[in-house]
Amino acid sequence: MIDLPETWRVESNGKRLNLKSFTPSTLPTAQRARLRKILRKATLTHQLTGTDIPSLITDEYRCQAIIFLDIELTDLRQADFAARTIQPQMKEHAVLHLRDGSGRFALSFAHKRLSLTEENAVVVTDSYCTEIHAAAASLAPLRHTALINRLNKRDHYLEAMAKAFLLDHPKIFIGAPQLFDTKLWFHGPTILALFRALTELQSLRTKKDRTRSLAEKATLNTAIKTAIEAIRMKDEG
Repeated sequence: MIDLPETWRVESNGKRLNLKSFTPSTLPTAQRARLRKILRKATLTHQLTGTDIPSLITDEYRCQAIIFLDIELTDLRQADFAARTIQPQMKEHAVLHLRDGSGRFALSFAHKRLSLTEENAVVVTDSYCTEIHAAAASLAPLRHTALINRLNKRDHYLEAMAKAFLLDHPKIFIGAPQLFDTKLWFHGPTILALFRALTELQSLRTKKDRTRSLAEKATLNTAIKTAIEAIRMKDEG
């Protein structure tokens, strides 16, 4: 999510956050030390809390806000680690704009639901941290005005997360870029199913690239074809 409305902005220059809030004592010592070493600055820049896009409140979800954080790191190669460590600490669906001093950046998404065992806690069920980008122009489908799902905040967030994955993997299967122009983005459950199918497909391709066994490659090829067919069926549905 980029090029956000000014009405979502927090204060004039954002709200500076205490870095200690991202490194609580509950984190394992080594993880906490690693995060402290790479964190430079964190700012809450925007938040979506109004009724322009409705909230989703059910027994499983309490998606009443989407927050946007600008996080400066000493080493952008640590973006995925920072995202995996910070996202579970926030109850809200959050977009992390992770950057260094060079102008390069990555975006982190984490789809969350309520915990089934711990009251008021959330669980990350799906997540994605983008590749490192040098300019926002390459992410035009993530502009606020380009996102079409306004049914509720969670589905709006899922659309951005799935499209971010597609932008990073345009060759994941033949015809993948055409998914941007379909009607599937109007239906949250379909978006989530698509995201999970795409990440599973990417995992299968990675396993295939790493294996030297011809028999295992054949098995993975069959699984890949099945996964692609499932994605195309979701598009047609």
